[in-house]
Amino acid sequence: MTTSRTSRRIAFLTLGANVPSTRFRFYPYVQPLRDRGHRCRVWTSFPSVYDELPYIGWRASTAVKRTTRWLQYGAGILFRPETIYLERGCFHDPSLAMDARFRRLAKRLVLDVDDAVFQTFPTKIPELVRWSDHVVVSNRPLRDWVSQYTSNITEIPTCVPLARYPRRAPSVTESRPGVVGWSGTTSNLGFLSVCAGALRRLAKECRFTLLVLAPTAAPLQQIDLAGVDVRFEPWSPTTEIGWLQTMDVGIMPLPEGQEWMRYKAATKLVQYMAIGIPAVASPIGGNADILAGNLVGLAASNEDQWFEGLRTLLGDPALRAQMGIAGRNLVESRYCIEANLDALERVLVP
Repeated sequence: MTTSRTSRRIAFLTLGANVPSTRFRFYPYVQPLRDRGHRCRVWTSFPSVYDELPYIGWRASTAVKRTTRWLQYGAGILFRPETIYLERGCFHDPSLAMDARFRRLAKRLVLDVDDAVFQTFPTKIPELVRWSDHVVVSNRPLRDWVSQYTSNITEIPTCVPLARYPRRAPSVTESRPGVVGWSGTTSNLGFLSVCAGALRRLAKECRFTLLVLAPTAAPLQQIDLAGVDVRFEPWSPTTEIGWLQTMDVGIMPLPEGQEWMRYKAATKLVQYMAIGIPAVASPIGGNADILAGNLVGLAASNEDQWFEGLRTLLGDPALRAQMGIAGRNLVESRYCIEANLDALERVLVP
């Protein structure tokens, strides 16, 4: 699809190459915007704002990050972006000095907020919102929070590019053990403890494999999955979708009672739906809207609901297929890059 909008110079200022929000909310839009005639530059933190280079340590890694941002600022002076699309902030700390430099560099600043980072930086994030000409959020709770400071808000859910997520091929046989799958970051791996009791109970009744995709397996040692056939595979952006295709049911457990969780994007749930499998998930944050009516997956708020939801889906291939089709259709209409490209372009190039 083409656009009649005037070509603009747009700079994407992101958190890190493998940071989920960067991979889902920024990178997939760059080439489509270029295809529409815009000149786009991507300036990402190296290492990511959350990480260090193990061979030099945290202090030296912080210096590398700051040097990287200074180099990007210098590139910005030459590129002269008309719009900067900023992911949460230049650094994962309370500082604002570098953000202020980039703010002065471009006529238009658009801020992306996709989780409750304002709880970590209660002064910095409201200030960035005030500086911004527009704010993009990933769900309704975030929209409500941002509306305290500005009315210039657009809600764009965390999405996937359809071309990268082909529908999962139907199982050749249903006699094999089912595969229950989880994919995510090391820091979120501990959330599996939310449904660990249900998984242990289920393992006593039926055969299934719990497939876990994460950068490291260390947090699994702290979760009681006795009796569960666990298969861990190191997460990689090049292999993740292939492993997702092997799953029959996805899971997205979230701990209740934590304020941060109500602002969380439904990224895993969207990935499962995109490949055409149902999920059992906690109805918290962005998950709640998607799971309403239990049409694309089953909501679970306690151990019994987790157990019954997983047992039901593993035992009913027809229901899995039905929910998988409904989930894929929902992604195509609402949770894919293709469905949201126009909205983001209108924000970046008003």
